[in-house]
Amino acid sequence: MIHCALCFHDSGGMYKAVYCALRSLFTNASDTVHVHALIDESALPGRPYLETLCRETGNLITFYDNIAVPRDIVELFPGGKVGNYTEASLYRMCLHEQLPVSLDKVVYFDFDVIFERDIAELWNMNPGTAWMIAAHDPERVWSERKKSYYLKALDIEESRYFNSGVLLMNLKALRNASQNGNVFWQEYRRKKEMFSRLKFPVFDQDLLNHMLSRDHEKLLLTDSSFNYELCLFDRRFMRLDELKGKILHFPSLKPWQKFFPAQLAYWKYFVQSPWQDETFSLIEERMFDPKDRIWPLLMWIWKRHESFRWLARLRGSR
Repeated sequence: MIHCALCFHDSGGMYKAVYCALRSLFTNASDTVHVHALIDESALPGRPYLETLCRETGNLITFYDNIAVPRDIVELFPGGKVGNYTEASLYRMCLHEQLPVSLDKVVYFDFDVIFERDIAELWNMNPGTAWMIAAHDPERVWSERKKSYYLKALDIEESRYFNSGVLLMNLKALRNASQNGNVFWQEYRRKKEMFSRLKFPVFDQDLLNHMLSRDHEKLLLTDSSFNYELCLFDRRFMRLDELKGKILHFPSLKPWQKFFPAQLAYWKYFVQSPWQDETFSLIEERMFDPKDRIWPLLMWIWKRHESFRWLARLRGSR
């Protein structure tokens, strides 16, 4: 049995993206998966769809809907709000408190990922006494300005920076480290004055890198294929031939918001969802958005690129 966890707030139909992430996870997993979903009240409308998916595929899901981030932690953010990320983005910081004590580790992933590989490959890694295993992406390029005001400000080691969208978390080690209180909340409180002087809020990923990037015992790194960010790194969003065998992450370019070639991996699972009849209209809506200056280029790709033929078949073309 493989144990996975995700945390999400639904700002409007977001459970559809969660559905696609889970369907891709189950499709490629070599063993039964038990999903632990930490949600708030906004996600309740999507719960029946996710329960049905797990039941039909022979997997398990447990919901945790009574999560409380300490108010003094939330008040550290501007206006006492965690901004566009919502408080649910901090839920991963208390997985070691919420999940059963019998569970020693869990694979955490964001809702905006698609699995094109077996999650067992990450699950079977041994964290030892490390708090977590994360993926480092050597293709990430930092400007001198961001190095100065971000990496230097938080004392983050550039060569060990990681995106927190996919993590193997050592729950046992985190529980040991939290005997005097949640180790992440304690760090927020300890560095409260320092963080308040920064020009940006310290979100969960920032805190994790601040705490762990320089600690080779608490953080182990694996390669970027376990968290392959489809953003502007060397035009990855155009390089369809490099998506196989990876865990794909859409941290900024979201398939349900904007059109770009690499999002085909997402729609491949969307057409297997209860909303499959919406697929073509949703894609067209994004392709021909008059506010998007890239759409003429995408139209050219649409007419010529072999990878788009399956979309034409959705409309009855041959």
